[in-house]
Amino acid sequence: MEEAIRELARFLGISFEEAKKRVEKYNISVAGEAWNTAEPKTKEDVDQFYKDSDFYLYELIPWNYANPVYHQRVEPLFFYHNKKILEIGAGIGSLCIALAYAGNQVTYCDVSDTLCKFAVQRFQDRGFAIPIVQDLRTVRDFDIVVANDFFEHIHPDRLPDLLKEIASVLKDGGFLYHRSNFGQQDIYPMHYDHSGYFNKLAKDAGLNLRGNGDLAKGGESRGVQIGIPIIGDMTDAIFYSFLGLVKPPGTKLTKVRGKGADMARNTVVRALEKDWLFFMDSDQTFHPDTLMRLLSWDLPVISGLYFKSPGKPVPHVYKYAWKDGGHLYIGMVDEIFKYLSRYKDTLKGSLPAIVLPTQREDLIECDGIGAGCLLVHRRVFEAIEPPWFEYTKDSNLGEDFDFCRKVIQAGFKIYVDPGVICGHQQKELVGHQHFLNWVTTANKETEYPFPWGE
Repeated sequence: MEEAIRELARFLGISFEEAKKRVEKYNISVAGEAWNTAEPKTKEDVDQFYKDSDFYLYELIPWNYANPVYHQRVEPLFFYHNKKILEIGAGIGSLCIALAYAGNQVTYCDVSDTLCKFAVQRFQDRGFAIPIVQDLRTVRDFDIVVANDFFEHIHPDRLPDLLKEIASVLKDGGFLYHRSNFGQQDIYPMHYDHSGYFNKLAKDAGLNLRGNGDLAKGGESRGVQIGIPIIGDMTDAIFYSFLGLVKPPGTKLTKVRGKGADMARNTVVRALEKDWLFFMDSDQTFHPDTLMRLLSWDLPVISGLYFKSPGKPVPHVYKYAWKDGGHLYIGMVDEIFKYLSRYKDTLKGSLPAIVLPTQREDLIECDGIGAGCLLVHRRVFEAIEPPWFEYTKDSNLGEDFDFCRKVIQAGFKIYVDPGVICGHQQKELVGHQHFLNWVTTANKETEYPFPWGE
């Protein structure tokens, strides 16, 4: 935050001490008082209010750099790299800078002349040639449009056309990421409450609500191939799970019988014709919404959640621990338990295969996963030299972990959606209830570094 204050001092031509005093003395009531004094009525009045206001110079520095709520809202965006991103209501440019450092092609948009000028200085100081716009007439083809704490400041008469403009600048399949505070009018009298109709207006504009809260341009149909390695007979459980699975039109199925797990998975990858490959293991059960939910995140590698069977029901979600004669992993028990505990009442008596609510903030980054409920974009396979999956006799690890190491070495991250839960049956069907019971009674001193076997 101190660096941003120094930048502000230079921008205003004042001392660092004076700039720091202004930032520290700023109170959020300043904006509300300015709003009540101006009394903007029309959408033009509101646009002019924000165009002329400079108090956000002082408000946004602590909000962007010292407030955990803001950090929580923007952190999921750092999952993305090499994306074309537009931020609207971009303020002093802090998020644009962070996204540019992450390797994205970023465009800044804000109506305030003062904020734009300050953002330009900050971009230039870092050597970024980030384009600056004050409307959406000249920009196109974005993967993501970001709007944090933005829509609550938009006049209701302006909102329908604005959402249509946002849809027009998105690529097909691109999405709007927004975190909006449509409440707290007692503190922020300038906040409009669009909560009752926002999603309908977005849909009218051609933006479809995904399960994770994003608003995507176009339909949900994607090119998907499902791969099922089958050892022995195809069980009724996987047969009915596949039949019940909600799938995009044109989804292709590839089954491989009678091969080891690594050979079967490699055979599936070699047969890939679509953009996405979804592995469904034949000893698991799946909720009908599993695939569409994983697709909604638009991440190169993302898995659902399932638990070890037989033996202790460790979640197949791991952090790399160390290498000592082999690669060792630790199950992310506490992270999974923390999430599932929020839904313990929902989980009581539910089937092992269930889909729970999640936001991007709930996704868990990990180093190792099982491949039994795994969605991978084809560009990941293209970045790895085959074989993609490999099992070695002198290792206690499966072919899944070999793949995970190759994924990370290729520069991709691995995520798990803890709300997409599968049942796992080898000797017995194991699910979330086994896991929750095990954690609440387990010896906390015990570590379980090995993902497979007893």
